[in-house]
Amino acid sequence: MTQELKEIKKHIVLICAHFYPINHIAAYRMNGLVKYLDHSQFDISVITINSDKKHLKKEYYKSNVLYVPFNNVLRMRNHTPSMPKWKHHIYSLNNKLIRFFSKSDFPGWRKNVKIELQKLNKRKKIDIMISSFSPVDSHLIGLDFKSRNNNVHWIADMRDEMSLNQMIGNKERSYYREVEQEILSNADIITSVSNPILDGFKKMTDNKELKFLEMRNGYDHDFKLMNNKNKVFTFVYAGTFYGRRKPDTFFSALLDLYKSGEMKENWKIIFIGTHKNFHIPNELESKITFTKTVDNKKAIEILSQSDCSLLIHPPSLAKGIFTGKLFDYLSVKRPILGILDKDDVAAQLIEKCSAGICADFHNTEEIKRGILAIISKWENDNELDYNFIEIEKLHRKYQVLKLEKELINLNQ
Repeated sequence: MTQELKEIKKHIVLICAHFYPINHIAAYRMNGLVKYLDHSQFDISVITINSDKKHLKKEYYKSNVLYVPFNNVLRMRNHTPSMPKWKHHIYSLNNKLIRFFSKSDFPGWRKNVKIELQKLNKRKKIDIMISSFSPVDSHLIGLDFKSRNNNVHWIADMRDEMSLNQMIGNKERSYYREVEQEILSNADIITSVSNPILDGFKKMTDNKELKFLEMRNGYDHDFKLMNNKNKVFTFVYAGTFYGRRKPDTFFSALLDLYKSGEMKENWKIIFIGTHKNFHIPNELESKITFTKTVDNKKAIEILSQSDCSLLIHPPSLAKGIFTGKLFDYLSVKRPILGILDKDDVAAQLIEKCSAGICADFHNTEEIKRGILAIISKWENDNELDYNFIEIEKLHRKYQVLKLEKELINLNQ
């Protein structure tokens, strides 16, 4: 019987640039697929990036992982908020040159993966292929393999936007549009983190056979949380600030309340792993603590001991953008103060889960009312009426289960 089950198991290959042990929301998403897809029904292989010059083979949750190298000299460089300006400029110049001469974020990786993919297919026929953007290389590998192996089922995990991304230039946008059309014509399923992003892809194609599936990033823990009330009201913010994502309007609201006497002295703010790359009013300095960057497990523990999870998420021209930390915030079931676009998915999800108060990112008066309302609940020991069922659905295993059902249907 065991041998029979082994024979009918489908072979899934996951092609992605972000995977364990990388600490990145895109990696957590891919890790979740390997962890939670049913291994009694699927054999899972992963082909991902290795920055060394070796092909490393490892195992992750009973799945074989091949770490394939690329050209580690001629590559895109990631900026960090703490790097000096001179290094930031050099990285920016490097990235412009790489993008000018190559459309690949990781030159050489695509060629190496194509070779490894054919070897893997000879050892055990690939039934289902999942490629994840970004970079675009993953999807281009998928396109190439699909063209050579028409019977393979292909799931293109877009995760976020491609050509509709507001942060890219016209040249890159035009190139992505071409690639998108190829993907939308050849894939079986398109997945993304939100329905508004999927709607953008739906408008680009007339392919009636193509399926679209919302698969949120979710959270991935089952900790026993101790939600104790602190003696000092404690805001906690996890993560970094960059671009337009700054706490300026939050600080402005706090300062007004502080000066007017509407807020008492009994409060503080903890920033977890946050670079101090923003202005803090002198009057608030003594109330603010910065902690070093911690792993996800420790961050969850700190969040679960807060009195308010602080979400600062500026509006975007594109709709459907969740910030990854929101799911961790929801998972610890502490009141969320969302300073964001009230007409986008993050605010809608907070409301659906009855998990906090949302204020318009640019409206200081709304933010002040939100702060006072959450502190008032804390003072009067009033817990929010959380929608525990909706929060539970956001666990990554349930998000992966949605995809698993589609994969099973592909083979019926």
